[in-house]
Amino acid sequence: MRYRYSTVSVFLYFLYLTISNAYAVDGSYSDMPVVLSDDTLEQAPSRSPVAISSVDHDMIEAAGARTIPDALRLIPGIVVGHSVNDFGDKPLLVVAYHGHSDQFSRQMNVLIDGRSIYDPLLGGVNWYNIPVSIDDIERIEVTRGPNASTYGSNSFQAVINIITRHASEDQGHYAKVNVGNHDIFDATYRYGGNSGDLDYRITLATVNDDGQDRADGNDAIDDVSSGLIDYRLDYQINPKNQLTYSGSFGRTNQHAEQSPRDNFKPERVVKDTNAHQYLRWDSTVDNIQSFVVKYYFNFLEETDDFLTRVIDIPPIDPFQVPIMASFANQRHNLEFTHYIDPTTSLDLVWGVNTQYEHVDSDYFLFTNGTANRTTLRLYGNAVWDINRHNTIDLGLLLEKSEGRDTDASPRIAYLYHFNDRHTVRVGASQAIRTPFIFEQYGDTTHTHDATIGGTPFITLVDKVLVPVNDLESEKITTYELGYHGKFLNKRMLINTRIFQDRLEDLIDGPEVPDPTGEDNVDFAAFVFDNLYNTRVRGIEAELDYSTPSRAFRLVASGAILDITSEDEVRSGKSREYEESAPDHSFSLLAMNDFNEKYSASVSFYYVGDMAWMDANHNNTCEGGVNALSGCGFRNTQGYRKLDLRIVRNFNVGNESASIALNLQNLLEDYSDYDKFPSSGFPAVEQNLVAFIELKLRVH
Repeated sequence: MRYRYSTVSVFLYFLYLTISNAYAVDGSYSDMPVVLSDDTLEQAPSRSPVAISSVDHDMIEAAGARTIPDALRLIPGIVVGHSVNDFGDKPLLVVAYHGHSDQFSRQMNVLIDGRSIYDPLLGGVNWYNIPVSIDDIERIEVTRGPNASTYGSNSFQAVINIITRHASEDQGHYAKVNVGNHDIFDATYRYGGNSGDLDYRITLATVNDDGQDRADGNDAIDDVSSGLIDYRLDYQINPKNQLTYSGSFGRTNQHAEQSPRDNFKPERVVKDTNAHQYLRWDSTVDNIQSFVVKYYFNFLEETDDFLTRVIDIPPIDPFQVPIMASFANQRHNLEFTHYIDPTTSLDLVWGVNTQYEHVDSDYFLFTNGTANRTTLRLYGNAVWDINRHNTIDLGLLLEKSEGRDTDASPRIAYLYHFNDRHTVRVGASQAIRTPFIFEQYGDTTHTHDATIGGTPFITLVDKVLVPVNDLESEKITTYELGYHGKFLNKRMLINTRIFQDRLEDLIDGPEVPDPTGEDNVDFAAFVFDNLYNTRVRGIEAELDYSTPSRAFRLVASGAILDITSEDEVRSGKSREYEESAPDHSFSLLAMNDFNEKYSASVSFYYVGDMAWMDANHNNTCEGGVNALSGCGFRNTQGYRKLDLRIVRNFNVGNESASIALNLQNLLEDYSDYDKFPSSGFPAVEQNLVAFIELKLRVH
C-alpha cells in the first residue's frame, strides 16, 4: 500500500509544479497531433470516437526505450512482462491490455503503418522479432478498446498502430550505438536522401543482450540477438498522387534454456526469420473524393527442430523423440478505401479488404501439416457534425472468413463539444476475435515406437491437443464515457475514460480426458472451447503538460481496473481471469531541456499485484492451500520501476551528436512475469540496467 501512496504523492507534486509554472508565464499550444487509428480519418484526439493514446518520438527517446514494449508502459491499462522459459521455450516480451493474457496476447491487433503483424498460427506478436527500428518510429498510437469496425477481427481489447516516419524526415546519415551491462549492444545506421520527387531511407539495425538474471544470482540462458534491414520510398507522382513502398528483412536468435520443470526440451537456439513488402497509393480525385489502395505481404518462419532429452520410463528402453516444431506462415492483404466529403459537415469512408493466410506446420497441425484461411471485409464510417457542438460518429464492419459465419462489428459515438477546449464522448461498440488457426485446427501429437531390450513393444501416442468443436468467435461489447479537456491556455491536456467491457465466449483449452481415445501416455488432451465470460470495469486517465517554451514536459497516466467472472460456477479459471490484470497501475514521464547542451528525463512506473493466465495459481499459499480459498492468488507481486536518462549534446565539426546515460530499474529488483512463486525454482528478475547511448547525425 505504501507504494500506491508514494506514487500519488509524486504525481501530485509534479502536478503542483506544472500548474505553478503555467500561471507564471502565459502561452499556449495547439491540440496534440492528429491521429489515424480511429476510423482512418485524420482527426484531432478531441474529435475521436474512441479513446486513443499516443507515444511520440520524443517520449520514446526520453523513456530510454530499446524495444517497443518499453515505450508502451506509458499507456494506461497496458502491462509489460518478460516471460520466463521454465518449460524450455524461447523467452518472450509480453504486452497485455486489461489482462486476459498469457505469453500470447491474442486479444490485441498490432500494426505497422496499418499493416497487421499478428501471427495467424498462434496469435500475438513476438516483440523481439518486429522488423522496424525504434529510431524510425514517428509515434505509436494505441486505441484503448475495440475498434474492429476499422481494422477487423482481433482489434479486440486494443489496437497498437506503429507509425513510421516519412522518408523525407530522415535525410542524411544517422548512427546510434547502445553499450551496457547485460551484454547490451545495439547499433543502428540509417541513410536518407532524395532525388527530385522521390524520398528514400534505408536502415540497418541490430539489438542484442544476454536476457535476464535469475533471483538466485545465476544467469538465465535466454540471450537475444536480432538484426534487420528496413527501407522506405515515398514518391510524389504529382500534386494529387503519391506512392509509398517499404520492405524489410529480419532475423532473431533466441536462446531457449534447458527445461528445469520436465524431462523434455533441451537447451537450444530458436531462429526466426521475417520479411514484408508494402505498397500504398494515395490519390486525390477532387476536393470531395480521394482513395487509398494498399497491398502488403508478410512472411514469418521459425526454425525449432530438436531431439528431446533422454526419456526413461522403465521397463521401456530409454529413448528420445525428434520434435519438428518449425513452422512458416504468410499473409497477403489487399485493401481499397474511398473517402467522400459531400458537405462540410459530413465525412464518409467505405472500403473493402481481402486477406489470405497460409500456414505450414507439421508440429502444430499434425494431421494435415498445413492450413489456409481467406477473409473478406466490408467496412464503413460516417462522421456527421450536426452543428458546432454535436457530432455523431458511426462505424460498421462485416467480416466473412472461410468456413465461418459472417460477423458484424458496429460502433456508435456521440460527442458534445462545449467549446474548442472541452469535449465529452459517449460510445458503444462491439468487436469479435476470430479463433487463430492453432485454436481452430491445432493437432499436436507425439508418437514413438517404444522397445524393451530392443524388441518392439508399443507405439506411444501423446495427444497434447486435438480439434473437437467448431469454435465461435470471441465477442466484446464496450460502453464508455470519455472526456477530453485542454487547460492552462491549452498547455495541459487531460483525457479520461470510464468504461465497461463484457467479454463473451472466451476461448480456453483445459485438460480433459482425450476425446479421441488414442492417447495411451496420460489419456488426456487439451481441447479449445468457448468456455468463459468476464466483465471489466474501470477508469483510465492521461495528462500531458508542456511549458510555453516546451523546455519541460510532463506525461502521466493511470488505470483502475476490476475484472469479474460471469460464470455461474466459480472455477479456478474464473479466478485466473479476475486476477490477470493489476487493480492499479500508473506511469509518469518528466522531460526537461536545461539548455542546448543538457537535457534529462525521469520515468516512474507502478504496477499492482496480478497473475498472468499461464501462471501456476495454486503455488502461492504456504502449506499448499488451494487458490480457491482466496489465499495469495496473485503471482506477480506489485513493483515500482524508476528510470533516469541524462543527455549531453555536442557538435563534431559541423554535425550534431549526443551521448546519453540510461539507468533503469533503480528502485528494486522485481519479477514482472513470475509463474512459479514459492516453487523452489528461482524466478527471473529485472534488475539494474545501465547503458551508454552514442548518437551522430550528418546532414
